[in-house]
Amino acid sequence: MHLSFTLLVLLSAFTTSVVAWAPLSSLQGRANNTFVNCLEQAGLDPVLQDEASYAANSSAYNLRFNYKPAAIVYPNNSTQVAAAVKCGAASGVKVNARGGGHSYAAFALGGEDGHLTVSLDRLRHLSLNGSTVTIGGGNRLGDVALYLWNNGKRALAHGTCPYVGIGGHAGQGGFGIPSRAWGLLADQITSIEIVTAAGDILTASSGSLSTGPNESSNPDLFWAAMGAGASFGIITQFTAETHEAVDSIAFQYAYANYTAEEASSGLLAWQKFASDPDTPLDANVGMQLHVSPDASTPHGIAFSVSGSYYGADVSKLNATMAPLLSALGNPTTTTIQTQDWITSVLYYAGAQNGSSALNTTTAAPDIHDHFYATSTFVSEQEPLGKASADALMQYFYGPGTKSAVEWFVIFDLYGGSKSAIRGRDADFNAFDARDALYSIQYYGTIPSSVSDQDGIKFIQGIKAALEQNQSNTTFKEYVNYIDSTYSAEVAHQKYYPTHTSRLTDLKNKYDANRVFHYPYDF
Repeated sequence: MHLSFTLLVLLSAFTTSVVAWAPLSSLQGRANNTFVNCLEQAGLDPVLQDEASYAANSSAYNLRFNYKPAAIVYPNNSTQVAAAVKCGAASGVKVNARGGGHSYAAFALGGEDGHLTVSLDRLRHLSLNGSTVTIGGGNRLGDVALYLWNNGKRALAHGTCPYVGIGGHAGQGGFGIPSRAWGLLADQITSIEIVTAAGDILTASSGSLSTGPNESSNPDLFWAAMGAGASFGIITQFTAETHEAVDSIAFQYAYANYTAEEASSGLLAWQKFASDPDTPLDANVGMQLHVSPDASTPHGIAFSVSGSYYGADVSKLNATMAPLLSALGNPTTTTIQTQDWITSVLYYAGAQNGSSALNTTTAAPDIHDHFYATSTFVSEQEPLGKASADALMQYFYGPGTKSAVEWFVIFDLYGGSKSAIRGRDADFNAFDARDALYSIQYYGTIPSSVSDQDGIKFIQGIKAALEQNQSNTTFKEYVNYIDSTYSAEVAHQKYYPTHTSRLTDLKNKYDANRVFHYPYDF
């Protein structure tokens, strides 16, 4: 199910003159093409549709999409990134950055045909000065984690997939298991180097940081880029304040015998434990709840609570989790493992025996999937009610056990009164869900035996079971789990409900001609 992308109508609202965007068909071949010539003269060697390598270079992470960029370039530095942006702007070709390329809706390829994709794969420099790290915009999370570990045992809070690019991740928030202690990845960024729509290379920071004589803090641009980065430029470099890479205790409590009723009670117990004002949960606890089909269980569903307790020992973990375990009952299996930082990173990356190196992000190809995903934020002010929990579990234990869609649902804890995410002001940056208690990611791999329409309908049914039984609640969503079925208006309501107006004003300031553009752009 693909969107009808109609954002071009927004351009009529602006008085600034707009370059006419060139159709894809006018950009084929290299001869007598000013756009292609511009890229070549900048030393960018564009990959075009008439080349054998084009299919591999333009392949989306989500195989539901097969967008065809006008060209793909691989700049070596920020100067070449700026040159690429200028070529696109001068020729009326819309521009998008690609870091890891993990956009669930393939927006790094433009979200439609005919864009210029600026791939940052060659911008992978890393350096550490004390506790401050400088990160090239093309680095993957695995690159960063391994470098920081090997150079002083430092760390950042970020997501678990080592192939995910830092640009899209930090540029739209960037949640990780340690985020309750340290904040989102965007919160740990102190400054960025960013190429604007004009082709300028700017430094942007919060405005409270000292800058050199040739730098500009551009605090409004920094605010927008840390939460809605894809709309405001191409971030070629990040500077972040790292943390000591602490040891942790990984835990998992599995409940293979739960009925739907027990699973509903378990979810509500988990929610209460996470937000109990009388016994606030330590910020060093990162915690998830997982639900997925499992034919080996009595009722066809696997239910588990897992996470890491950073800087703690087993006795502290046991004491902290005791109230939750009392409410959940006796687990079918319990896993407790003491881990140093890099073992923990590998554990969440799927290399649970620690045997796989994180540097495979440069040595081996990423996997691709044919899937649909969406999300829900449950706020601390409006926690999930029993009717919603019951309906959700009835869907899991009913249609969920029969569907050919390979689905899973993850509840990621964000909040609690001690959480660093919640502790920052609601307008700290463009990320617009500081009130979230937890996020829910609904994900389904759609096999060839199921149509995309039916697979999407099944996953949307999970979400509807929860949201439609929670009366008078407006749910936000996490932009890094972007839903490919929305209109721009709905996307803004879901991802930036209180920040859309400000983001639109800043878009008009920094990119009035919409050089950087994707279907949910401002």
